[in-house]
Formats: sequence, structure tokens, C-alpha cells
Amino acid sequence: MNTLKHNRKHALVWVFLFAFALAPNPYTLSPAFSGGPGSASVQILKTDMSPRAMGMGGSFVAVADDIYSANYNPAGIGQLYIPEATAMYLSGFEDSKLQYLAFGMPLPMTGLAGLDKPGLAVSALFSQNGNFTYRLINPNGTVSSSSMDAETNKVLALSYGEKVYSGEMNLEGYNAKFEQYLGLSAKYIGSELLGKYSASALAMDAGWLVREPNLGFTFGAALSNYGTGIKYRAKTEQLPSILRLGLSYQRPTILDQSVLLSLEHDSYMNESLKSLRAGLEYHFEKYFNFRLGYKAMEDNSGMTMGLGIRHEGFALDFAMSLANEVFNTSQVSFSYKFTNWRSSEYKKGIQYRDQEEVRPQPRKAAKPAKKVPAKPRKSENIPANKDSDFFMLY
Repeated sequence: MNTLKHNRKHALVWVFLFAFALAPNPYTLSPAFSGGPGSASVQILKTDMSPRAMGMGGSFVAVADDIYSANYNPAGIGQLYIPEATAMYLSGFEDSKLQYLAFGMPLPMTGLAGLDKPGLAVSALFSQNGNFTYRLINPNGTVSSSSMDAETNKVLALSYGEKVYSGEMNLEGYNAKFEQYLGLSAKYIGSELLGKYSASALAMDAGWLVREPNLGFTFGAALSNYGTGIKYRAKTEQLPSILRLGLSYQRPTILDQSVLLSLEHDSYMNESLKSLRAGLEYHFEKYFNFRLGYKAMEDNSGMTMGLGIRHEGFALDFAMSLANEVFNTSQVSFSYKFTNWRSSEYKKGIQYRDQEEVRPQPRKAAKPAKKVPAKPRKSENIPANKDSDFFMLY
């Protein structure tokens, strides 16, 4: 009973944090779902940051089980069981580029809900949206030109997630097990136009995950980029706030293979836009991942695909979109899970895909060598009866 009261007390802390995160923002210029397509600034915040997620059509809010969860659903950071680091590079239309770095790990302490160790992640995003050429006609008739960056952005984020509930429920004779995770991210956004107009903003992400590990279903919900407007000169622009809702299903198939299906609906709250995304990931023999996805109800509709190669703690992932010539992008990332990291106190339930092969295990004491009875001499006569302590099978 005392433990239950303790967990409820800490759960109230999470309720307060979420209420604060989602409270109306006095700095927002207009209510949600106002404005039109493209009316929000810093559009790079709508870009997929993970080749794995991009290969699945961007349907990742209900998957959220790796370091890239910070960009889709910070509640997934609570599922980190060993440290992870990643570096991603994106090449887009003409000279647009994006670089992303992140590191996350479980903390060596119990979380606010008192159930498990929470996860913490830090990330940095840098983008360059092409060049702008300025041409000036001089009084003598000559033309002089200069080149400058059209737009550069940087986003620094700190993400936190943890398990806040774990229990069982009897549903028509089926003993269902439920796990819930909550997470928050704080972001600093800096932007510069034409090399001389700079602005900054603060934003917050909030996420929720509900898992049924026995059946393999996960529901995810997240609100991203909710914060202050960004002001370059006299006009303040809104950030592209996104409400994500999704469902995923993951099950083993044969041998060491497994399949993951995901469906997600996104609402761009400040632009009156919506998106429907679906993805598939098939995991082959602990080493290979094949991904397909599709995006609908948006300008950048079309197929996506991706490949992943894993060996021990290393992972190399690649993805590309197949929409049209303007929106086609490709991503590549290199990730590493610190599989040598050990914590005898931290235990993680059975997870999906390759997590079993890198799961921390407590060191076992060496077993004492078995004593093998000495072979009898030929001259000795050993009776062969059922009470003998030693016998041989031929």
C-alpha cells in the first residue's frame, strides 16, 4: 500500500509537468489550426531526422525505441537500456544539407514515478538551406554578384523519458500487461536568413507511449515544436507545431526474424495541414533491416524505402524518398550502442528485434569444475546393477 501511494505521488509530478508543457502559450500569435500551408517558420523542424523512420514513411511516434525517439516521441527515451550515440547526414534539393548528432543513456537512479531508471538524451541539429546569389547593377553598367546562405538553422535539445506505469489487467479472460512511458524535450532554436537576419525561439515536445509487450501493440502520441514564435525583424512567425498519433504492431516471424508495422496521423497545427503515414520494417537474422513506407495527404506524398545493417553494437542505416524530383531526399546515419556497458542493478524486459543480442547481463560466477570419477582398472570387477553410481551408455 505504501508503494502504491509512493507511485501515485510521483505520478502527480508528471501530471503537473505535462499540464505546464501543454498550457496555452501567451507568445503564440494565433490559435491552433490557424494560418495556411507553409505559414510557419523553420520548416526544417518538420523533416525526418532518422533514416530508419524515413524509410518507414516517417511513421515512428508509436515505435520510438531508439535514440531518435527525441525527435518523434520523447517518451521513447525511457526505453533506452544502454547508452547510444548517432550521427546523421541528409542531402536534399540542390544545396540543402542537414547534420544531426545525439547521445542518450539510462540514468543511474530511479525516475520520478519510482518504477525504473529514466533515460536522458542530448541532440544537436544543423541545417543549411542552400545559397542565395545577390546581383547588383552598378552605375557604370557592370553587374556585381555575391553569394550568401539563404537560411541556416541550429536546434539544441535536452530530452527526458521514463516508465510511469506497469501493471496487469484482466480483459475477458486475457491477462493483459500494460506499460506507460512519458517524456519531455526542451529545445533552443536559432535561425539566420541571408547571413544577417537572426532570430531564436524556445520550444517543448511532450510524448506518451502505451505498450502491451505480450501482444506487441504500442500506441504513441506526441506534440512537437510547441513554443514561442520566432521574430526575425518586425514580424513574428510561428513554429511548425505537430500533433502525432500512431499505432504499431511488432511480432517475431521465423528463426531470428521479425516484422514491425506502423501507422501514424500527423496534424500541423499552425498550417492547417495533415499527413497520413504508414511503414513496414522486416528484420533479417539480427543483421539486416529492410524498410518500406508511404506518405499521403501532403505535398510530399509518395513511397520511401530504407536499409539497415547491424553488427554487435554498430548500425549503418540508409533511406531515401521516392516522391518527386523536388522533394527527393536521402539520409545516412551511423549509430553505436555501448554493448560493453554493464549495470547489475538495471534489468530490462524482453524487447523487440536485436535488443536481445546487446542486452546487459549480470556477470555470472564461474561454475566449479565437475569431478570426473577415475576409470577403474581392467583387473577390477565392477558389478553392473541399477544401484551403481557410475555407468556408461553405448
